[in-house]
Amino acid sequence: MNDVKENAAPSLRVPLAKPWFDGKEAAAAEAVVASRWLIFGPKVREFETRFAAMHGAKHGIAVNSGSSALLVAMSAMGVGPGDEVLAPDMTFVSTASAAIFLGAIPKFVDIDPRNHNMCPADLERRITKKTKLIVPVHYAGHSADMTRIRAIADARGIPVLEDAAEAHLSKWNGGYVGTLGQAGIFSFTPSKPMTTGEGGMILTNDDEIAQRCRLFLNFGDSDKFQWDDLGFNFRMPEVMGAIGLHQLDKLPQAIDERRSIAGKYTAAFADTPAIICPDPVHPEAINFQLYTLRLDLERLSIARDDVLKALSARGVSARLYYPPMHRAGVFAPYSPGGDEDFPETVKYSRCALSLPIFPGITDEQIDLVTSSLIDIVRNASR
Repeated sequence: MNDVKENAAPSLRVPLAKPWFDGKEAAAAEAVVASRWLIFGPKVREFETRFAAMHGAKHGIAVNSGSSALLVAMSAMGVGPGDEVLAPDMTFVSTASAAIFLGAIPKFVDIDPRNHNMCPADLERRITKKTKLIVPVHYAGHSADMTRIRAIADARGIPVLEDAAEAHLSKWNGGYVGTLGQAGIFSFTPSKPMTTGEGGMILTNDDEIAQRCRLFLNFGDSDKFQWDDLGFNFRMPEVMGAIGLHQLDKLPQAIDERRSIAGKYTAAFADTPAIICPDPVHPEAINFQLYTLRLDLERLSIARDDVLKALSARGVSARLYYPPMHRAGVFAPYSPGGDEDFPETVKYSRCALSLPIFPGITDEQIDLVTSSLIDIVRNASR
């Protein structure tokens, strides 16, 4: 009976993600609460300074989420009513929806099948006279082709805002992503390589963009109760800054562990041709925020969603990151296009899945993930 199957849950479950905390984060948060200094404090300022320095940027501007970082940065970079903002068709919703809050129009670009990021060739053909901003995403922590994207943007005088929400310390041609455009943003949700609970950061080397960001995130307040420009409250609380400082100390090690786990996955799947593993252009180009693989569905008698259900039944969490943006109802009023306009994104959305990856995952859990997927795939091979 179904009740029996539901009650017979696997003894070992593997979550998709898990934040890496020790006693320091809790102690830091407790110290902030005890100090009664909860906003505009030294911890957030130090966190901004150290995060920017780690990535080689001049300015770090902390906010309360990665989505807020996108909205604040877009506003600071002059996005407004009627402007078009170009983003990849495969990303988290905020990359594009932030533009709507500013009265702008999100437009989508198909992905490159090699790295699943914004396709430079498709970007070039979708630029119009209304294009105000280009927002490449470094999906799964894997660097987009910033050389070609910047060349296309620079030739037309269009600024670039990097969505590096998942790409902490990833590099492209020796430079940290998030610093390769006019500005970049990062997220600190619990699934990321480091977390502050929620939280986000804007990096820029442009003094004017930094100043505008700081105004916009604090009600547009240029002096106490002096509101000459529109703004809102996107400030990062002091507790989050204190947690972020300790997470930042562990960030390089956290990414090393993610890369090690990814290596174990790739090695385990080497003899299973229906599983296509990530293939970064360079080891430093990806931090493995996600370990996202593809299934060769022509070799299988089942669909990707059937594989996800089978993994769940064995205690392994897995899912698709992300469905195509042009299919999302929120973008329907902006004529986003159909499946035929984004063939690579649609293809990817049918065959991709992300596996658990986080510091502290055990060898037993890794074995469960790999053996389960290999068994499911082999049993469904044509």
